Amino acid sequence: MDLAVLLSSFGLVGIAELGDKSMFAVIALAARYGRRGVFLGAVSALFLLTVIAALLGATLSTILDDSVIVPLAALVFLAFGSYMLIRKAEVEEEALLTKSSNGFLATFSMITLMEMGDKTQIAIFALAASTGDATAVIVGASLAFIIMVAIEVYLGHRISARISPQTMQSLAGAVFLVFGLFYLIQWLL
Repeated sequence: MDLAVLLSSFGLVGIAELGDKSMFAVIALAARYGRRGVFLGAVSALFLLTVIAALLGATLSTILDDSVIVPLAALVFLAFGSYMLIRKAEVEEEALLTKSSNGFLATFSMITLMEMGDKTQIAIFALAASTGDATAVIVGASLAFIIMVAIEVYLGHRISARISPQTMQSLAGAVFLVFGLFYLIQWLL
């Protein structure tokens, strides 16, 4: 395993994910669900997608067409956003912690759909294809994702400690609706 390739993929992913849509989704989900479930869901989804990108790369676009992924992602975001705005917020911390398995499933499915074909996946593929060292790319990218998700989950937890669960749920629901509308517009254009 080439250390330079590992460090390159670590830096590439770390920088590419700053301000990315998945960053905001993880922060919002961490404020809504238990930290452990969101962390494990996001890291699992990102690792899965990293492996797919590094091993399959450019062929991904022939396997999963954007005409299917984009509207599906839009529907998931719109559904999550609507659900969060309609459903009464859980007030007790215990209720949030008991939902960590739901946090895992919600986070895993959302991040998987959001990140399919994302710029980070394309960059991971290009780096693996140009170096021939998929293992180093996977390890470097995975380490970057783990660190980024840990920071995002921490921020989401800190935000939820300062803002009421009802307000946080409304804000998170609004964020998901915005992403859903963005994907819907992207699909329609």
